[in-house]
Amino acid sequence: MDYYIKRPEKKWTIEPEETLLDRISAQQLEHTQIETPFQKRNFGVAMFVMALVFGIFAARAVFLQVGKGEVYGALAEANKSRNYPLLAERGIIYDRYMTPLVENVPSFDVVAVPADMPKEKGPRERMAKELENLLGVETGSLISQFGRYNLADINPVVVKENVPRELALFLETRLADFSGIELKKNAVRQYPDGKLFSQVVGYVGRTSKDDLAKNPALSTIDYIGKSGVEFSYDSLVRGTNGILKREVDAAARLKKEKQIREDAAGQNAMLTVDALLQKKITEVLSRSLTNTPTATGVAAVALDPYTGEILALVSMPSYDNNMFSDPSLQGEYEKEEQNRAQPFFNRAVSGLYPPGSSIKPFLALAALEEKVVTPETRIMSTGAIVIHSPYDPNVTSVFRDWKEGGHGLVNVTRAIAESVNTYFFTIGGGYGGIDGLGIDRIKEYLNAFGFGAKTEVDLPAESAGTVPDKKWKEDTLKERWTLGDTYNTSIGQGNLLVSPLQLAQGYAMIANGGKLIRPFLVKKVFNKDKKTVFEHTSETVRDHVVSDTYLEVVRRALRETVTNGTARRLVDLPVAVAGKTGTAQFGTGKAHAWFASFAPYDNPQMALVILVENGGEGSAVAVPAAHEIYEWYFSRK
Repeated sequence: MDYYIKRPEKKWTIEPEETLLDRISAQQLEHTQIETPFQKRNFGVAMFVMALVFGIFAARAVFLQVGKGEVYGALAEANKSRNYPLLAERGIIYDRYMTPLVENVPSFDVVAVPADMPKEKGPRERMAKELENLLGVETGSLISQFGRYNLADINPVVVKENVPRELALFLETRLADFSGIELKKNAVRQYPDGKLFSQVVGYVGRTSKDDLAKNPALSTIDYIGKSGVEFSYDSLVRGTNGILKREVDAAARLKKEKQIREDAAGQNAMLTVDALLQKKITEVLSRSLTNTPTATGVAAVALDPYTGEILALVSMPSYDNNMFSDPSLQGEYEKEEQNRAQPFFNRAVSGLYPPGSSIKPFLALAALEEKVVTPETRIMSTGAIVIHSPYDPNVTSVFRDWKEGGHGLVNVTRAIAESVNTYFFTIGGGYGGIDGLGIDRIKEYLNAFGFGAKTEVDLPAESAGTVPDKKWKEDTLKERWTLGDTYNTSIGQGNLLVSPLQLAQGYAMIANGGKLIRPFLVKKVFNKDKKTVFEHTSETVRDHVVSDTYLEVVRRALRETVTNGTARRLVDLPVAVAGKTGTAQFGTGKAHAWFASFAPYDNPQMALVILVENGGEGSAVAVPAAHEIYEWYFSRK
């Protein structure tokens, strides 16, 4: 019997067709090599690529951990620790007799730290609505405000400033309910005599984006000077903020806080201004403004002729600088901004006006120095001079004096005292055999006397003024200069423009014997220990532009203006005053009223310039105001 062994089928065997596309392909590949050996060259390339990638990652890791370790370490630290400003108190500003002109009043601000606020819109809006009810702000305003925040920003943003104390105390008990909302102690500026000193002291305001861009050291909730002395001396008066370091967890919950820098109060400034004189001039000019129907504004500058100290600087209409720190007055800003009388405009420093006859003493000084005339030279004033056109003798121009029929034969003293236009036409542009100065020499001397340039007073927004000449007219007006332009400039008309401060500086030069001294407002700055850290000293810009002899001739003429000329109303004062009236025409039938002066004549203590904008004749409007100011000032002295 035959036996055989039956082998089981190898069901686990994988046939070629099971791995290939189909049976036919498998038959074709039955005797073909399926696998290909990996070439050594390709292996080397693959290893190189892997090594390169690994090297790049390693180099990047070293760069981030070593090269940028401090930077990213600081960022990581910032995620858990934050620095917050502790606002420093601003220094006090005093008058020359240490009368305080500003006060710091404690206040509270509600601020938001966007990074600590709810990230979801719903909870953030619910918090805003509840805060709106508590703070009494307009419905929807906080929702809109919160919606503009960058929720990664750790810098505090003011939500509501100057919150009443009672409300601040109540909010302090509820702060835990408002993520990212804090109370900041602050001190706001108050100005006891706001309108009297606003053009001098100025005001403060919150930092703007431009402020932060110029000075990154500032905080978003800082107050800085925006105008006046508050602006000019902000770096000294502002002080240095303290720093509070806070550590928070990932949910912005406070874990620890520590003060790492004390706040340092700002330094104090003592002005050159006499507060009582400032008040008196304001009172007098306020009446002039009220009682002169055509007047649109007034300005006055009082200087110490020998030091350049500004004793008073007034510009009206003025504004109440408390509106920038008192929420109840903030609605006044828009109203004042729309006021056509321009209360924010500092007429004394920024205003430019034709000076009229008040410029004549400076033309006389130039003509005497250049030997155009002598003190004894007499010129006939018949009421007008007639100029024939060099191109057509039949065409004439008539330049009239203010007095019909003229003044007769006059020398320089009488010409200044009686304000004889035809005399100054002659010495300025030439006439009747006398070669005048000409516009080039007029410009040279007026520039030397300080006109046509800023005085560099320590106040912002000063205007330079204009002393025109041929080039100026061609460049600016695209017109040719004429003899009539020279005549107009010689009597303070036409395109000649000066500020009240410039004119006061010029008259102070005549008063002190020939020194052009730079005016200034801040006498010194001192710290809490009363140690002086900055002191202004008198600075002579120019000296002896003209000889002492001719300066004395013009000084006597200015005294003659009071004793026998256009300012005789001042003759009864207890001190001798020297000065010059001015009626500067502009537009049609309009004129600015000027009076520029100094007193006492023999030993000047004050140079005073008064301008009544669109006020009419200087002798009728500005001189009476000067009379009352001088009488009060020297009676008090």
